[in-house]
Amino acid sequence: MKADVSKMQETNGYLQGDLECVDESLRELPFEYKKRLGRSFYAINSKEISSRISGNNFHVSKKIDGHLQLIVFNGEQIFMIGRSGTVRTGLSCLEETKSLLIEKKISSIIAGAELYMQKEGERSRVYDVIAALSDEKLADTLGIAFFDILEIDGQTLRTAAYEVIFNKMSEIFPKTGQAHIVETEIVKSKADIKELSERWIDEQGAEGLVVRGDMPFMYKIKPKHTFDAIIVGYVEGINEHKEKIKTMLFAFMREPGIYHIVGKVGNYLSEKERKQFFDILSQTHVDSRYIETDNQGVAFRFVAPQVVIEVGCNDIMTENTYGKALLNNVIKFEGNRYSLYNTVPGLRFIHPMVERIREDKSNTPEDIRFSQITDLVYLAEEDISPEELPESTVLFREVYKKTAKDKIMVQKFVVFKT
Repeated sequence: MKADVSKMQETNGYLQGDLECVDESLRELPFEYKKRLGRSFYAINSKEISSRISGNNFHVSKKIDGHLQLIVFNGEQIFMIGRSGTVRTGLSCLEETKSLLIEKKISSIIAGAELYMQKEGERSRVYDVIAALSDEKLADTLGIAFFDILEIDGQTLRTAAYEVIFNKMSEIFPKTGQAHIVETEIVKSKADIKELSERWIDEQGAEGLVVRGDMPFMYKIKPKHTFDAIIVGYVEGINEHKEKIKTMLFAFMREPGIYHIVGKVGNYLSEKERKQFFDILSQTHVDSRYIETDNQGVAFRFVAPQVVIEVGCNDIMTENTYGKALLNNVIKFEGNRYSLYNTVPGLRFIHPMVERIREDKSNTPEDIRFSQITDLVYLAEEDISPEELPESTVLFREVYKKTAKDKIMVQKFVVFKT
């Protein structure tokens, strides 16, 4: 468990490198850990606490809006590995952690933590961490909040009960300082969780709660988010659901005529509502050179951008389990026809649901603006205009046909030079 500092570069007062700097045994660990965490979470909103959570004893932690890190200490050297594979050492919060571990006679540890900016009386945001890492004067404002231990002194805790892990963290880390245990309360009922939700989220403005109980999974509780979006397409149901909406494709406006597709929604609609949506949308069909399919591979029928809906969700993802940015397509509506405009870093809604039709909203930059999302989550600013590239040259196009009894099979091949 070592980091080769000779392969790292000094950046804003600390050292930074990539996964080539660490032992091979550690290189897949941040991605595996992030994937395991993602699979363990159930995202719910605060109104679902009574109906979705079960059990009697819970560790409830305040969710921190920071950067997920694995903290690695081998008895002499300490460093962190970020969710996207960035390795850092030399930060003051890491040195504080090292002092605590040596004081407690810990010979080695791999722990899960959030790197965040410590702001007096104010919630840290993801972009605060980015700003602090980019400015040597702000680097000392970064703190580490520990919430998990994977290994300690050669012993694995990956399958241990969270009570064991929490007790071990409590022995090592204080509740305050640059390196501390995440703020956590142990409660015995769903009513207690509701009270913490009201206090931490509603009153103090925390990002959310993480609830761990007796089961091998966790609940992530956040306030329910709602957005005004435009419908650009739909899939019709089949059989007894014909002439009813199955799924709708929704988007936000980046600029007039340019729509950023974010997701598909169709859950929690009654049969009456599905029929109402179909009756409205089926009258507004338009052509599209762009093709999008639902989760079953059925192509969306595109419609004029006229109907605004309120979409709710429990959470928003901007990265995959490997720390890579999710991508969304951006389409252009011109001449009563859609076409693909660009593909850009984007997001995905967790558990999207239609709340209602917004008859008081319309297809305008003010009503369905993309900044509804960027006001809430961090997305790197990027020019969405497509890059101009030379035209591709088709080298050959071949069509092959095979007839077997009364069936015809066709395969098409196109080879082109870009």
